[in-house]
Amino acid sequence: MSDLGIYWDIVGYTAGVVKLLLTGCVLNRFIEPFLQNKKHARLPGAVYAVVMLALYVFPWYSGYRIVNLFGTASFFAAMYVVDKRNAGQKAFLAVTSYLLKWITGGFETALWSMLSGRFLLSPYLTDKAVLSLIVFSVLEIVFCVAGFWIQIFFCSIINRAYVCKKEDMTGRELVLMLSPLLVILSGYFLFSYWEKAYEHDFKVYIEDVHPAYPWLLLCYQALSFVAMLTMIVIYQNIKEARRKERENAVLSKEMETMQRHISEVEALYRDIRGLKHDMGNHVMILENLLAKGERKEAEAYLIRLKEQGNTGGADIKSGNPVTDVILMEKKKEAEAKGILFICDFYYPQETQINAFDISVILHNALDNAIEGAAHCEKPYIKLCSHRRKNAYLIEVSNSLAGEVVINEESGLPETTKGGSGEHGYGLVNIKQVAARYFGDIDIAQAGEEFKLTVLLMLA
Repeated sequence: MSDLGIYWDIVGYTAGVVKLLLTGCVLNRFIEPFLQNKKHARLPGAVYAVVMLALYVFPWYSGYRIVNLFGTASFFAAMYVVDKRNAGQKAFLAVTSYLLKWITGGFETALWSMLSGRFLLSPYLTDKAVLSLIVFSVLEIVFCVAGFWIQIFFCSIINRAYVCKKEDMTGRELVLMLSPLLVILSGYFLFSYWEKAYEHDFKVYIEDVHPAYPWLLLCYQALSFVAMLTMIVIYQNIKEARRKERENAVLSKEMETMQRHISEVEALYRDIRGLKHDMGNHVMILENLLAKGERKEAEAYLIRLKEQGNTGGADIKSGNPVTDVILMEKKKEAEAKGILFICDFYYPQETQINAFDISVILHNALDNAIEGAAHCEKPYIKLCSHRRKNAYLIEVSNSLAGEVVINEESGLPETTKGGSGEHGYGLVNIKQVAARYFGDIDIAQAGEEFKLTVLLMLA
């Protein structure tokens, strides 16, 4: 027991293994919200831990930073294998994780310096080898736990700042996001160069000559983290501004559509007024024919009048002329694409619900239904409405080929129309309309049928 060096090595080696395993767990938690299937989040962190453990147990290169690059590359590859969407975002997450490990390492080193200086290097332990080993073991345990939670803390801050986790990152956005990270990375390697140069030229550690160096490095790491966080916040604000622009564009398009529908309704009312005027003339002619005893002529005239009345009439009567026009338009569009259109919709009479709001719901819901049913073998759309006391339900069901992935954060499908995002923003508009009437929407898929339910509370 006089020579305890081997035990010190065992404790240090074990602590290194534990730290790598804990880092793999941190990476799992870090990327979990970004992946389509959260269960797959375990694999990238596990791959990173296995690769780093292999390089730790069988070292072939002494440069820890280069070894970390191999671990980060394997982490990115595993992320891409389990989820091939949004490769740009995964590249950003991989570089971010690499820098986060270095930044959190600076805080861990500062914590270790304070604890070891106070306890391990205490004069009381100078001649107590066994007690020193015990204190060292305890400090390593504390250091592993503290380091784990420091990494969790920094990763959780990044996750909270990164709001648009499911949105694609374009090539230009990736360049924008990586630019500050590459500057931070340059500083990282510059500090590493200084440390190696001091050790090579002067045979001493730089912190032994300049005690303030570790704190200078820590300040740079803290500022680097602030810069990363700021860049992410700016990126999210840009994405939010673009989302608002697209929402406004969709809403503007809907306003134009509604104005066209209103014009069609006005034309319909003009036709009705003209029909009322013509009906007066028709009644007068029939009266004259009957007064003259021309019964056969009157019957023939009545038959022609009835035939004219049956042509061009709308076969959808919802109780509101605006919704009638929308439903007829969507029915024609669906039937032109070979889609069976079944309508049992009735406008809620004697309520404070605005016809424009109902039109927004119908327009967006039926657009999405037509898009979803268009590629099915037996395409159909079913539209119905129900009123139960103060609750008014609109249900739109359609056939659907494939599976719709629901975003857990928004509760809306992640699929988009032509990659433009109009599908998602249309549902956002429906949800906003429902919220104005203290209601909500529900989305469900059972087999090959997709169903949207909109609840509105009537005053």
